[in-house]
Amino acid sequence: MSLMSLMSLKVRVLDPRLALCLAGLTFVACGDDAADSNGGSISASGYVTSAGVTAGVTASGSGGDSDSDGSSDSDSGDSNSGDATSESGSSTSGDPTSDSSSGPTTEPTSTTNSTSGTTGGTTEDPTTGGSDSDTEGSCAEVKVEAENKKQPADIIFVIDNSGSMDYEEDEVQNHMNDFSGQIIDSGIDAHVVLLSNNDICIGAPLGSGQCPDDSKEPNYLHVNVGIGSNDALSKLLANVDKWQDMMRPDGAKHVIVVSDDDSNIGAGTFNTEFKALGPSYEDYKFHAIVGTWDVGDVFKCAGDPFCCATIADEGKVYKSLVGMTGGVLGPLCDGGKQKFDQLFDTLSTEVVQEATIACEWDIPEPMGMEIDFGKVNVDYLDGMGDKQPIPKVDGADACGDLEAWYYDDENMPTKIFACPSLCMKIQGNKDAKVDVKFGCESLIPQ
Repeated sequence: MSLMSLMSLKVRVLDPRLALCLAGLTFVACGDDAADSNGGSISASGYVTSAGVTAGVTASGSGGDSDSDGSSDSDSGDSNSGDATSESGSSTSGDPTSDSSSGPTTEPTSTTNSTSGTTGGTTEDPTTGGSDSDTEGSCAEVKVEAENKKQPADIIFVIDNSGSMDYEEDEVQNHMNDFSGQIIDSGIDAHVVLLSNNDICIGAPLGSGQCPDDSKEPNYLHVNVGIGSNDALSKLLANVDKWQDMMRPDGAKHVIVVSDDDSNIGAGTFNTEFKALGPSYEDYKFHAIVGTWDVGDVFKCAGDPFCCATIADEGKVYKSLVGMTGGVLGPLCDGGKQKFDQLFDTLSTEVVQEATIACEWDIPEPMGMEIDFGKVNVDYLDGMGDKQPIPKVDGADACGDLEAWYYDDENMPTKIFACPSLCMKIQGNKDAKVDVKFGCESLIPQ
């Protein structure tokens, strides 16, 4: 065959493929298949898909020399997986015909696109509806933004039940529903635990109002335990087994003590033991409505004799814990008044404002598409235009230090959870969002 004949044949073979690329009729990269020769696929992020192929490579045709458009050309017996013809006895993978002569050959009338499963000259999006379609590497995906929710709040009240606290107990009882209602109305799922004897009984809607058993789980639990003048913190730690089931791994922890006295254990001791209860306790907030001064402050007592008589002892330990955790300190009495309306409003506002993004998302529905849970991916968006593909692990135990995600149930998933490292990153960014994408093999850590 002459040199001019060879050049003519090669141009005739490549022209239809170039025309397809330029017309943009398919989602996949020109000449790329949906999977590489190992049966897996590679995402643009460089993560390995569950088929286990090597990272950092994009899918391409196999055999021969690679042209710049992604197709492969083979001569003298080499295999050509992308072109419709072969020369001098070579074979064509997937082509219904082969020709060992030097004469012209006929291009097939249709091609199969392994991404969409359709045949013919055009490729259709595998989904319909309002979702955006996206192309990552060599497969088409549908992208849906997951709805952010606020982090749930786990709130523990410890109320001094000593005889000098009758008025304060009544005020806590009277304000508990307003306090919790403001938090719940803001969109936060609140769990409230009360450690106190039955001097306090919480009515509906938070409690049942049927004393002495006013608990109404899962949102409210009354642990019936008497709290003495100085043992609010020690009683809280001693009764962990009675209230810890109300706490959630992703819940923001708040401790609120109301007392006219001080603690019999130090701030450092309580702080260490409370944080040791689990990772979600590390960033707890301690709030206190306590005496901010006492009879030892002669000038204060002279100017405010009513409050001087009300406060048994300055709550120094509680004040220290407020400072250590960035909580709210409210004076039990000041200027001859006890301002519980204002104090409880301040506390509820603090809980709402401290709430960050919850590290879980309901799996959104991709319109017109049945979900294959082995083909779900997650992108983290930082709100500044940057996007980070996030790999999937098999469960919370597999997280380690990885910025990864996992299903609530591998067999019947309904939610996506962020591993702790990813959760910390998300909760540190008020503009954080996640996109959930359907249609391509889930990324796994390298």
